[in-house]
Amino acid sequence: MKLLNYVFVLILIISAIVIQILQYRANKKGKIFTIDKSIDAFCNQHYKKIWCFFIVLLLISVIYQFGTLPVYIGVDEAAMAYDAHCIANYGTDRYLNSFPVYLPNFGNGQSVLCCYMAAFFIKILGSNIFAYRIPALLVYLVGLVASYLLVAKAKNKKTALIFTFFIITCPWNIFSPREALDCNLYAGMFMLSLWLMQKAEKNYQYLLAGLSVGITLYTYCLSWITMPFFLVVWSIYMLWIKKIKIKQICLFALPIILLAMPLIYFLLVNFGIAHTTKIGIFTFPILEDFRASQIAIKNIWETGLESIKVIFFTENAIYPAYVPLFLLGFIIGIKKTYRAIKQKQYSITAVFVIAFTTLSLGLLCTTIGTANKANVLYIPILYFVTLAVLEIVKYSKWLCLVAFVFITIFFIQFELKYYFVYAKYSSMSWYTDQYLIRLTEEIEENEIAKNCKKYVMVDETSPYIYTALSLKMSPYEFMDTWQQKEYYGVKETHKLGNYYYYNYYIAEDKEKLKQIDFSQEKGIIILSMEYNDVVSYMEEKGYDRYQYGNLYVFVT
Repeated sequence: MKLLNYVFVLILIISAIVIQILQYRANKKGKIFTIDKSIDAFCNQHYKKIWCFFIVLLLISVIYQFGTLPVYIGVDEAAMAYDAHCIANYGTDRYLNSFPVYLPNFGNGQSVLCCYMAAFFIKILGSNIFAYRIPALLVYLVGLVASYLLVAKAKNKKTALIFTFFIITCPWNIFSPREALDCNLYAGMFMLSLWLMQKAEKNYQYLLAGLSVGITLYTYCLSWITMPFFLVVWSIYMLWIKKIKIKQICLFALPIILLAMPLIYFLLVNFGIAHTTKIGIFTFPILEDFRASQIAIKNIWETGLESIKVIFFTENAIYPAYVPLFLLGFIIGIKKTYRAIKQKQYSITAVFVIAFTTLSLGLLCTTIGTANKANVLYIPILYFVTLAVLEIVKYSKWLCLVAFVFITIFFIQFELKYYFVYAKYSSMSWYTDQYLIRLTEEIEENEIAKNCKKYVMVDETSPYIYTALSLKMSPYEFMDTWQQKEYYGVKETHKLGNYYYYNYYIAEDKEKLKQIDFSQEKGIIILSMEYNDVVSYMEEKGYDRYQYGNLYVFVT
């Protein structure tokens, strides 16, 4: 795979050098080195057919086996899904906060848009993995169409179609629409907002664009830092080129301010400035782990280099060949932006330069530990990759075909790996579950096992949330039976319903599990297979053992 990336980049570099030489010779002879217009004509004539091809790619990449793959579910995904179940059926999150503007999650918070969208689909489809994950898919598809329309109107169909092709075939955009993480909605909502902002001419259209931006603030908390940066610079640019008036900016800002006010009040509550945590039906929860201190300008130079590595070199975010292409495209973009500003002209390239620069600077104010945090950057990155490829292949339709073939090969290789490896085996097993939810559901279907006490020691973080989700437990039962213990200053859940949780890495917990007197009552013990010493102890006791995926089930 990496070798193909290097070959692709090498072909483009050699082609670019050859083109420059041909241009130079043509200029010396007083001739014009002509651009191949056939690509533009083909795109203009067949764009509907090309979109049919894109729909096939979407069926392959994100719609086929949607809700089934990936087979695992992440801990934050499960937490969001359980809160969505509670809100859909009881009007509160799992902590009995009625319609929170921000979810407490495990104490450090989670944005609410994905949750409320999932709650809507739960009301229609019931509590199932399809309903939990469909918001991510829908927002991605909306963002994809908005990206195409944005570039098609501002530039041409050729650029828009190639840009769309890059988006669909990008690894990140194959992973993210299939997983119900709050942050994964940011990119799609940002592109929708950008399209509405470009399209706005009438007063109601500015209000609609502002409404979209305001809703975007509920996709991911990092948008609270990055969006203001972008909006300020974008507004200055639009005023400079006289494409927008102060009155229109006020109309645009009105819904943003109104929708931002609950989040501002939420911040005031968590900074200790405001104290009322409930207004009407809405709750402004106080987080146990309020992470505002992690955001600082000094992070740009202290952790910025590591964050940049995460953005560009995280495995399966973008193809390695795109990194040098992005650099070339970004340089081209800066030149076009300078020209647009100087000539006071609107340029979608300038908007993308502003977007990438401001959003990335905002993100670098925090430590970007995973590509999830940087998800909003990947569509602008692909726009600059598009500019670079277009610059290189614009003189030859055959070179354009070579680029198409290579990217298709990258896409096919990645899809095969996704379906047969990535979607079936999580690389972050500590934060995901593949078997515990299904095992719990099967146990609860057995009338005898259902009433037994269950003792759980597994290699997943916060396994109780998987129990709550699989039981479809009401938030009232959750709060009545939820018990925590403190280990070395950190609280961990010990009990939920008739499930008891033990931590293998705490010696005291291992001994307590071994000392339970199962002669008094029947019980079920669920253990991760790798906990050999505890597994051996249970076997010595003569308990019946069953295997379920990577778990052992002992029946006493």
